[in-house]
Amino acid sequence: MTKRVFAAICGALIVLTVAFTLPRGQAAAVGADNVITSAGAGVFPAGASVLGIELAGGTFGVGAQTSSTGAAIGTLEIQYNGTSLIGLSQWLTVNGWITSATANPDGTVTLNGTGTLDMGDGTPPTGGLALVATLGPTGIAVSIGGTTFPTLPKSDGWVFVE
Repeated sequence: MTKRVFAAICGALIVLTVAFTLPRGQAAAVGADNVITSAGAGVFPAGASVLGIELAGGTFGVGAQTSSTGAAIGTLEIQYNGTSLIGLSQWLTVNGWITSATANPDGTVTLNGTGTLDMGDGTPPTGGLALVATLGPTGIAVSIGGTTFPTLPKSDGWVFVE
C-alpha cells in the first residue's frame, strides 16, 4: 500500500514538474493553412529615421498564403516617405517575396523571404536581400539585408489572418 501511494505521489510530481518547466509562448509554424492580407498607412512619431533619412510615414500591403508546415507564398510592399539629409523628399521602397511564416504568441505573424530595397535616391535597387517582417494589428516591422526599419504604426487599414 505504501509503495502505491509513493508511486502515485511521484507520478503526480513528475507531471507537475513537466507542466511547469516546459517553455510557454514559443513561436510555432502557422498551425493551419491561412491567408494573410493587410493594407495600411501610418505616421511615424518624431525622430524616426533610417540610414540618415527622417521618416514621416508610409504605406504597406501584404498578401500571403501559408501552410501548416510553415511554408508560405506571397508578397509584400512597403513604401516609406521621408526627408533626405539635404531636405528633399525621399521614398524608400521594400518589395518582398514571402517563403515562410510563423505565428507568434502575441498575435503577430513573422514573414520570411527575400526582397529588394530601393533607396529612392536614383541608385539601382538592391535585390536578393534576406527579408524578415513582423506583421501585427498595430503595424509592421521590417528588416531587409542589414537594414532594420522602425515599426510603421498602422493608423489606417486592416490586418487579417484567416
